[in-house]
Amino acid sequence: MRIVALDYGAKRVGVAVADTEIGIPFPATVLPNDLEQIVRWLQQERIERVVVGAPYLMWGERGERVAEVERFAQQLRERINLPIELLDERLTTQEAERRLREGSSKRTTRRHAVDALAAALLLETYLRRLSADG
Repeated sequence: MRIVALDYGAKRVGVAVADTEIGIPFPATVLPNDLEQIVRWLQQERIERVVVGAPYLMWGERGERVAEVERFAQQLRERINLPIELLDERLTTQEAERRLREGSSKRTTRRHAVDALAAALLLETYLRRLSADG
């Protein structure tokens, strides 16, 4: 099964993809925060499940951004017939930035790559949970 993780942002959405048979997520792309473009991309890539990162506050409470992500996920559900799940994404962006800094990539390159890498980290968490549950 092909699964995608979306790291939702106000301007951009980081995208990572994994095939459950292989189990390794990889950063795929960064899309503009435009529902039509995201839907087209999902359809083109033959995605079977979507995981959307929900940015809970550090102490686990819902913040304003979680409600925004939930609205986005609901709009996505209305447009495509795929299972869509929300997953706590606390610290994925910070971890992605740390990994990119350690890889000594240029700052401009990091800025574009961090969203897709954050999505890959989110998908890595999701795949670990799937394998632990099944």
